[in-house]
Amino acid sequence: MQSIPLPWGVSPLLENKLPLLLASASGAEGETYAKGVALAATLTLIIVYVSAQLFGELAIRIGLPAVLGELIAGLVIGISGLHVLMLNEGTQVADWMVAAVSWIAGSSTASTRQIFDGPVQILFDDYAQNGVGILLFKIGLEADLKELIRVGSQATSVAISGVILPFALGFWGLSAIFHLETIPAMFGAAALTATSIGITSRIMQDMGVLNTREGQIILGAAVLDDILGIAILAVAVGIADHGTIDIAGVLGTVVSAVLFVATAITLNRSFGPVYINFLSRFGNPYSILIGAITFLVFMAAVAEAIGLESILGCFVAGIVLGNTSATKELEKACDPLVALFATIFFVTIGAKTDLTVLNLSNPSSQVGLSIALFLILVAIATKMAAGYVVFTPYKVNRLAIGTGMVPRGEVGLVFAGLGASTGALSASVNVAIVLMVMGTTFVAPPMLRWAFAREVTVSS
Repeated sequence: MQSIPLPWGVSPLLENKLPLLLASASGAEGETYAKGVALAATLTLIIVYVSAQLFGELAIRIGLPAVLGELIAGLVIGISGLHVLMLNEGTQVADWMVAAVSWIAGSSTASTRQIFDGPVQILFDDYAQNGVGILLFKIGLEADLKELIRVGSQATSVAISGVILPFALGFWGLSAIFHLETIPAMFGAAALTATSIGITSRIMQDMGVLNTREGQIILGAAVLDDILGIAILAVAVGIADHGTIDIAGVLGTVVSAVLFVATAITLNRSFGPVYINFLSRFGNPYSILIGAITFLVFMAAVAEAIGLESILGCFVAGIVLGNTSATKELEKACDPLVALFATIFFVTIGAKTDLTVLNLSNPSSQVGLSIALFLILVAIATKMAAGYVVFTPYKVNRLAIGTGMVPRGEVGLVFAGLGASTGALSASVNVAIVLMVMGTTFVAPPMLRWAFAREVTVSS
């Protein structure tokens, strides 16, 4: 589960570094320190956007979605490459970045490095979280609610099978083949159940298939996966922390999530049009957009307050305000926000991916690689199999549905991060989960494009 990102609340990163920032700010010469922060953030931002545009364009030219290029851009400038965008705890930005900012701002090397370790990390972490929130809000706006309701049972069958199959096979394999103990095996298997709605929806949006029947089934199943994944994560963390399962807490989370989404669907017809009509009465030409963003922040806060992911609240906010007189206007207004912030989100996923775990001379990495290979195979095979479990009287592209559930992305990293924070995961298992997330995230865009193109070819 993710904390509400700034400005929606105080992120964990800010909580951890706030004392450091306050101390450094009070001890530094104010103007020089502020200039250093501005220069460091601006330089990093320029490199992020230029690299994202460059690799995104290269991806498009070879027939792949731009999001894949943005992920690769993150690999190039992040912890596995040039060390320009460093968001992992305990890592440091490249010396040449520090030297450039120190020279221009006139600040000391120590102060500049502190800026990159503090304010810059906080800014980009929260830019990324805001990016996925705005992206999911726009996806909610674009969702065909009638179609989403119509495919509800179909999406449910995909989601349930897409959780049970990977968890059962993953837990069995990690326990029987690799002889892991129960708790790390549970975390590894739980990470397999996730689906990255942010990455999948962006890919389908780029391909123009989001509003197809398959796209709506994938979207609905991904939302349900999120709900079921939260419940499984709660079980795993509860066992790791207390050695027991809080059944009441798990059931409460599931019920809260279901009621949250159901309430949003109801509000779409009652509250949504009334709220938009109220906003349209103001003379400010941006009142509808400002009101919508305010509602987005509110729903993210509500989701967090009832124990759900804030990004689910963002998606739900889009559903509530969808199919109104201002929907098209809001979609158009969100486009530049998505371009600015969602791009950062996808670049940061690549930037946080540490390819040094592929070091075969490290015994921990060797074990992790073998577990990772198993997890990747299970992750792909079981989600694709779930696409064939969909119960529908209509002819649908089952291969595309299953393929759309493959990427784990940031959701899988949440499982790995929480597992590591409890101390339940060994280095090899943590490496394996990260590699599984990397593998499914990078293979999903070309696989999904191939699956939809194959259906078109067969149909024609």
